[in-house]
Amino acid sequence: MLKDVIVNHYEPGLQTKPSLIFSIFNKKNENHMKNVHFLPWVGSKYNIGWQGKRLMILGESHYCASLKDAVPSITHDIITDLFDADSEHEAYKNTYTKFMRSLTGHPLSNEEKREAWNRVLFYNFVQEPLTGPHKAPTAEQFRKSDTAFFEVLETFRPDCIIAWGKRLYDNLPRCGYQLDDVMAPDGKVIETWAYETRDGHAVQVLPIMHPSAAFSPDYWHEVIESFLSRQRNLKRTFTTYLHTSIRCL
Repeated sequence: MLKDVIVNHYEPGLQTKPSLIFSIFNKKNENHMKNVHFLPWVGSKYNIGWQGKRLMILGESHYCASLKDAVPSITHDIITDLFDADSEHEAYKNTYTKFMRSLTGHPLSNEEKREAWNRVLFYNFVQEPLTGPHKAPTAEQFRKSDTAFFEVLETFRPDCIIAWGKRLYDNLPRCGYQLDDVMAPDGKVIETWAYETRDGHAVQVLPIMHPSAAFSPDYWHEVIESFLSRQRNLKRTFTTYLHTSIRCL
């Protein structure tokens, strides 16, 4: 069951420093995302989307060795570092590399990584930094982050969300409604979910294995392709546990 991001938006011909763009982004959205501490990475082609859909990649949380590292630019720094040819390779990057391979279906060059990440939005759900690399967020930390999550949905209106890991999916807000399952290559069925914005825009959610450790990009590529290519107007399938649609906002 169920490091902060600077917006990476450059208009053609516009030569603007990232710090200025970050300030503009904060000013523009400060009234809409008052509870968001770790701002999402928003790719320059996010509105063009992935296969024509606005796609949010949803991670769980940030680990910060020191609270001074929990700054508003942390997610931007992480994502841009992924396609910096001069950046030293670090183990944590493997997680992002494997996920993007599952999304595209093949290994990527640095330029292809840049293009791919600029077509999506990346956001970490928990809005408090964790103090240990293998520490799980508490139930309280998850619930305190609900409002920020819905503020991001209202602001950026993704069509689809790919959620990293069962623990994250199980701790997402218990509102919305269940959609048709997605069939995996080995015959397993994967539950999907949906939220709605205030004006009724549906946001579909697919949980995948966290893209670390035993994650198979080829396996999950097939699952993601099935999820993204299916019809948007799916019938609601209710379980005995979640037997009705619950309004989120």
